[in-house]
Amino acid sequence: MIIDKQSLINADTNSPSFTEDEFAIDWSMTRNERYCFIQLLQKIKPKIAIEIGTFNGGSLQVISKYAEKVYAIDTDASVKERLGSKFKNVEFLIGDSKTIAPQLIQTLQENNDPLEFVLIDGDHSTNGVYQDIKNILNYKPKTSLHIILHDSFNPTCRKGMKLYDYNKNENVHYVELDFITGIFSPEGLKRQMWGGFAMVLMLAEKRSTPLKINESQKKLHNLIYLQSFHLVNNLFWFLKPLFNFLKK
Repeated sequence: MIIDKQSLINADTNSPSFTEDEFAIDWSMTRNERYCFIQLLQKIKPKIAIEIGTFNGGSLQVISKYAEKVYAIDTDASVKERLGSKFKNVEFLIGDSKTIAPQLIQTLQENNDPLEFVLIDGDHSTNGVYQDIKNILNYKPKTSLHIILHDSFNPTCRKGMKLYDYNKNENVHYVELDFITGIFSPEGLKRQMWGGFAMVLMLAEKRSTPLKINESQKKLHNLIYLQSFHLVNNLFWFLKPLFNFLKK
């Protein structure tokens, strides 16, 4: 099939990203997120990686290419059926990450296995994001551990990311909530804020100074929030039961 790439460019979508020849599965990340993600994994080449939230396997195809061993956690049982034969170095763990991740982290710790990369992109509720971060950051790294938190531009996810007390974890050396900035009002999601990478870096040695939680695009985030669906939703959440009742 011949693809009219100019038409795709004019449509202002995330295709083409010009990585399709190498990574054929489409994935829910912007171009800048994809290039950052690929470059990070090329550089790190993790011995062990974890992905929380697999969906169609778009980001997993990149992790699988550059990591020696990957653990993919997802609630959808069909993920293993659809993707199991495509990624020989991936072990699929089906269930709630809030249950599976602590068990996996404990096993890796007991076996002295070097976890070096994590993508958290599963439960997008505030508590879900917070619990995933808390569980992963219980790991005591053997070397450097890079943790990417997707959708840091989304106010609900960002709130969960900020709930964790990074300063209490002496192995956390760097936190940036706007490592890659997200987008406003993507196609089909009018006036919503999505995307963006937060980055957490953990090291084997303990930190000796207080940690700064960086938000390099905080002003942009807050300005867009004032124009967003999320502000209205948060202001009038108490009317939702009435709205649902009237819809019946």
